[in-house]
Formats: sequence, structure tokens, C-alpha cells
Amino acid sequence: MEIIDIHAHIYPRVAGITKGAPMVSMRHGKVKIGNQITQFLPPSFTEAASTPETLIAYMDWCGISKALLMPNPYYGYHNDYVLEAVRAYPDRLKGIALVDLLRGEEAARELERIYEDTELFGFKVETDSTFQCAPHKHMTDADLMPVWECCNRYRQPVFLHLFTDRDVEDLETLTRRFSQITYVICDMGADSCFQRGRNRGNFQRVLRLAKENSNVYLDTSTVPVYFQEEYPFPTSVKIIQEAYQAVGAEKLLWSSDYPGMLNHATMRELIDMVVRHSKIPQEDLRKIMGENAKKLWFSD
Repeated sequence: MEIIDIHAHIYPRVAGITKGAPMVSMRHGKVKIGNQITQFLPPSFTEAASTPETLIAYMDWCGISKALLMPNPYYGYHNDYVLEAVRAYPDRLKGIALVDLLRGEEAARELERIYEDTELFGFKVETDSTFQCAPHKHMTDADLMPVWECCNRYRQPVFLHLFTDRDVEDLETLTRRFSQITYVICDMGADSCFQRGRNRGNFQRVLRLAKENSNVYLDTSTVPVYFQEEYPFPTSVKIIQEAYQAVGAEKLLWSSDYPGMLNHATMRELIDMVVRHSKIPQEDLRKIMGENAKKLWFSD
């Protein structure tokens, strides 16, 4: 069974913002957030950096053939670093682009330049980090439309980490308005579906979007973070099986959310959570674990 990871992070340092405070890499996987120090990654990640070489070593160790490098403003803006990795390991890695959605027209022009001049593609949105300094803003605000129009014009995929009830509503609006975008809902809906206090109906809305739209997919990463459970994460397995029953194997994409998920499980456990502990038939597991991703982004 070929395994392709569609959600792995690399970065030379942590340089984002969270809870209104800057994040700074330190030694042995630690990060300083404002005046506090936290164990951000396992201690083996020196200087709290996630290098492509370490990722590929994990991939080789666990039988993962290829990976999509997924940026996130939570870690900082590192397009150049991702591009270097893609060019260094073209048979193993592909990279997603990141621009500041809040810059609207200027961000759209930057995306267009990236699509025309580099190997990076797509666009990642993580709404919490994106709107840290502008909590009144939303994805569907008029001044942000040029970014979506650019992705639609270039037929680029958009990967979304949703946080709020409004984010789900905005995604419903975007899917109606921009039909040439392939939407990947990261982490099975993430905080918008599983964080305490969120609308319990959001997960069903997300599943309905994937079921009713041929261009909407779900990735399986990070779900164990939201539940106080040890491996094999039975609640997460149940959620993935529910999604499989609702939308079919063709709409699910396996992903690890490396390296952050290594705080919660090994890479092998993240694979086995789906392959060994779900009741999904082998034929459909092959689609989820690699065939769908290969068809979408690795067939050339």
C-alpha cells in the first residue's frame, strides 16, 4: 500500500504569532511565546526546527513515499524554505504556498507570481493565526476576494484549518462562489468541529459539503489532539469511520500533521490508527492512504 502524507510541516524556525504574542524557536524543541517557554516539539528537534531531511528520514522509516509540505502562519511565512526543499527532493516533496490573506489584492498578486514562477502551488489558510491581529475579519470579506479569485482562476487547491462556527459558514459560501478551487478541509474540520464550545452540528455540515461537492475533500490529521485519549485513539477512529461512511473513501486523504503530532503519537501510530484500527476495507484504505492524493497531485 502506497502512503502519501498530504499535511507535513517544515520550517527553519518558529516565527508565528499565537494568543497575540510572537513565537521564537529555542533549543531542544522548546518555543518562547511572549514570556513563557513551552515544549513545542519533541526534544530531539534541535532549535525547534523541522528540516526536510528529518521529515524524509521519518518517511523512509515508516514507508511514506511522498509528502505535501503544508505551510501555516502559526509557524511563520517560509515559502523560500519550502521551495528549496521541493527543488532539493522533487521526487518526494511538493509544496503549498502561503501568503497573508489579510493583504487582499497584494496577496493575490503574490500568489499569481508564485504560480507563474515557482514550483509551489495551492494556498493554505489557518484562520486563527491569520486573523490574530484582525479578529473582526472573515474569509469572505469583500477586500479578501482577490485571493479566492486568483485561486479559482488558476484552479488551485486551498487547504483550510477552520476554527469557528463562522469559518464553516464562510467555507459554504466559498464553495458556492468559487467552483474551480479544490477545497481540502484539514484535520476533519479541526477546532470548528471538535473544540469545546463549538456548534455540534458543524461536523455534519463539513461532511455534507464533502458529500455534495466533487471538489471538497477531508484530511484525517490531528483529530486525536481534541480528545484525552491514548493510542489507538478510539474516538478519532470513530470520527474517521463516520466520515468514511458519510462521504466515501474517495473524499478522504491521510495526513500526519508532522512534526507537531509527534507530541501525541509516533508516525507509525498515526498510520496504524487508520490502517489497523479502523474497519475500513483494504481497497478503500489504499485510496485514503495514497491513491487519492496521487491522483490529485502526484500523477505527473
